[in-house]
Amino acid sequence: MPALQVLRIPCNDNPMAIAPLSTRSPTNDRQQRPAVADQNTPGMDILRDPLTSFRTVFPRQLPEAATRVLHINQQLRKFERVPTQQQNKILARQLIHLLDHAKRHSPFWTERLANWAPRNQPLADILDQVQPLTRLELQSQFDRLSAKFPKRQALGITQGSTSGSTGVPVRFERCTKLYLPLYLSVGLLCSMWHQMDSMKPLGVIGSRCKDKDKALLGAPFRWLGPVAVGFERCTKDRDIADTYEYCAKRNPTYLQAGPTLLTSLARYALENGRSDLRPELAPTLGSVVTDEIRDIVRKGLGAKIIDRYSCEETGYIALQCPKHNHMHVISPVTMMEIVDENGAPCGPGKPGRVLITSMQSYAMPLIRYEIGDVAEWGEPCDCGITLPVIKKLWGRTRHLITTPDGQRTYARIYARDFDNIEGLLEYRFVLHQNAIIVAQLRVSEPSPAIAEAVTQRVQRALKYPYPVRVQFVQNIEWGSWKQDYFGVSDAPAPI
Repeated sequence: MPALQVLRIPCNDNPMAIAPLSTRSPTNDRQQRPAVADQNTPGMDILRDPLTSFRTVFPRQLPEAATRVLHINQQLRKFERVPTQQQNKILARQLIHLLDHAKRHSPFWTERLANWAPRNQPLADILDQVQPLTRLELQSQFDRLSAKFPKRQALGITQGSTSGSTGVPVRFERCTKLYLPLYLSVGLLCSMWHQMDSMKPLGVIGSRCKDKDKALLGAPFRWLGPVAVGFERCTKDRDIADTYEYCAKRNPTYLQAGPTLLTSLARYALENGRSDLRPELAPTLGSVVTDEIRDIVRKGLGAKIIDRYSCEETGYIALQCPKHNHMHVISPVTMMEIVDENGAPCGPGKPGRVLITSMQSYAMPLIRYEIGDVAEWGEPCDCGITLPVIKKLWGRTRHLITTPDGQRTYARIYARDFDNIEGLLEYRFVLHQNAIIVAQLRVSEPSPAIAEAVTQRVQRALKYPYPVRVQFVQNIEWGSWKQDYFGVSDAPAPI
């Protein structure tokens, strides 16, 4: 598969001071390099091949994976500054290639693209010919969506699954050898935009983290030179005071966490008069960052939030602008559209449904995939980056609630909590007046067993025995734009 179809030029404005490097594959030089130590020298056996033991050799030799990441990153830096018209021409070529591949090798896309033929057209015209892919189709058409092509296994095919926050968990496939360099390149791009220093410590906290008191900054940064020692901390089954105390003792320069967790830490600091946890930046993922969240995190922690928009199916979608709070779509990696209820493109300021196309999704083409989010475009940015601007990401909100017994808890309800309940297809929960939960369940066949299993797991997830009123329905009443799996309402529960 081709690399990104963008101009390849050196990029020397990296604030992390990475020296210019050759992008030649190290394997091409292997036969020309002399041995660095005799094989019999005591302690030198790990240096027999300096290209595979780069961590112990000085000067260090970058592994091939690192040069690939740097090369892609250079292309992204060039692409982000070219005029929009030129960007769209490049994206159109890449999209045609992906569509042609999908039509040839994926039974689902062979059928859907039966009337499509590759030809040079404007990007908008190409997109207009492709019917969007729904989450339900991705859930139910896994085998037919998978693309079977000759070099498939050589690209390292892996499977993943979403948390199912909309009540429709999905599985997907990706080519790891294409996906991982792109993912790391965008992570590096984010650090460049926001001038993050790899020699300053990063703390990472969340319910899915593992406890690590000493955690080196990961790839690609550790490939490129010395990095700071930070930490990881699991927040599951720990109250906010414990998490705050731990982080305050380490006081990292950067603190990565979800918006809700950052808000809880900031509130704890304000309520208890604490000022001993003061990160400079707080990179975040996972849910919508509002102006209110930014404000309280700034007041309570002194930190500026760096928002990043992603989904499990495609990885990064957008990064926060280096100058403003809005986000720029990383189009060469994940192209994004915003459309109205009729499928027509939305202009700036008009909320609409988000469609994304993973531009390197050759294992399982995700083309015009509707992820259930809502967003609105903004006007072109004055920062010099010409990538599309997301003015506001409405997203799917999750809620911090206070249970009747006074516990403050975050509503963590995921599809993996329900995926082994036979017959349960889709769900939505609404907490009414903090007293009763109405559960709309779409099932293959209603049964008391499903109702009981769902009730127990919802109560366990919310850490409180709310009464659960189960409604078996043919279709979930999502309401408005957002398709939230969990909502909070001040209205009385419907009978």
